[in-house]
Amino acid sequence: MYAQFIKELIDLPDVLIQKVRKEEERWIFELSLPEQCPLCPVCLKRTIKMTGKKKQWMHGYAQRIGIFWVELPVERRRCCTCGMTFSTSYPGISPRSVATDAFQQWVAQSCIGTSIQAVARMLKLPYTTVERWFYTHAPSFLSNDIQPKAVCVDEFAFRKGHDYGVAVMDAETGEVYAVEAGKNEEAIGRVLAPVSGSVQYVVSDLAPAMKKAIQGVCPEAKHVVDYFHVIQLFTEALDRCRKSFGKGNKKHGHVRYVCRLLTQCPEKLTEEERQTVREWQKESDSLQAVYQSLQHFRYVSKSQSERQAKRRLNAWVHRYLFCPCSAVRAIAKSLVKRTDEIISCILSLIKRRGYGYRNIQRFALRVRLETANILS
Repeated sequence: MYAQFIKELIDLPDVLIQKVRKEEERWIFELSLPEQCPLCPVCLKRTIKMTGKKKQWMHGYAQRIGIFWVELPVERRRCCTCGMTFSTSYPGISPRSVATDAFQQWVAQSCIGTSIQAVARMLKLPYTTVERWFYTHAPSFLSNDIQPKAVCVDEFAFRKGHDYGVAVMDAETGEVYAVEAGKNEEAIGRVLAPVSGSVQYVVSDLAPAMKKAIQGVCPEAKHVVDYFHVIQLFTEALDRCRKSFGKGNKKHGHVRYVCRLLTQCPEKLTEEERQTVREWQKESDSLQAVYQSLQHFRYVSKSQSERQAKRRLNAWVHRYLFCPCSAVRAIAKSLVKRTDEIISCILSLIKRRGYGYRNIQRFALRVRLETANILS
């Protein structure tokens, strides 16, 4: 009965369970296959064994023991006829992966209904690894009945600096509808095509390719700029000023402290911290200009009506469009082209304040959905 339970737990066909051992905190199931002679993949002739070693893969998760591993022999073989050399592999187990396909699919399925970060913490795995597995297997979980009213679209990285993709998500339920490789206008158009018939609101960042794709695929939908990405323009400019100003040195703790004081709302800082920020502003004109423009835009985002939002936004643009600081001018030029989308963003914030503020965690995408609750 014990052996049968282990066999069902492993759930790999045609494997023999040799024994179970524990190395530190890792449970490992030693598996093997019946005696066989793999054929050459080129000429289908007999092969001989050159070398052999054992490799381990993550295969499952149990509540009390955590992740358990399987160990299988991997042989290097050579064809007696054509001289071809190759390594043996197993179905459902990639030789270059650290986990079996079944475990990766289970992890991706576990991310539905919660955040990727929560699953990564539960399994004690790197966030980027869980994220990559989710986006790899997410297309198999996509829904066929697609009729959302508000969606969020954003790019993400399969591998940072190498492979990128675009995904679209329901802003109300958090369900991922489509994933496409690439991040150009064509890829964004393909990912929006399945939801173009029913969507009324599209939330995205400030990328020009996003705006062109949304206008082309969903011309009747209302484009809303994500509030997080607007604030990110200011925080990145503040970080550049911090580096040129030489604050924070190179120690991680000092850098985080300086960044917190510069990006946090003044109301959430102590009087001593606010005084420190005022002293920094006196030492750098560019830092003072970016910091003041950020606080002024936060004042704009706290508007209580559409008319008030338009008046405050026009005043903000008029004040900073010709600011002596080049960083502030660049931000103003970026926002002046998106006046309608930013007004929609502010209106969505007004509607959220009517509900009472609630934190929306990121699901599947790296988008802080500050403007997601558009519809009641």
